Amino acid sequence: MRRVLAILRVTYYILKIIGSLLLTWIIVSWNIRNARRSFEAEMTKVGVSKEDAQKLSECFMVLKKQIKNLMESSISLERIYREKH
Repeated sequence: MRRVLAILRVTYYILKIIGSLLLTWIIVSWNIRNARRSFEAEMTKVGVSKEDAQKLSECFMVLKKQIKNLMESSISLERIYREKH
């Protein structure tokens, strides 16, 4: 019985961590999307063409990719560590 409870606790905490990471990723993606749209809107208000504003706002997508790679690299480092030991 204790073993089953321990497994259930571990499963609960793993699911809790996965949920937190997923929620964090959704929030970050949403905020980057809003920042990009706001940046493009402000640039068009100043007088920059829409195409140029979209090109300039590409840096937000690069930022999103860098954050995603950072999150994935921490997981992949853990996998590499487990494979070696």
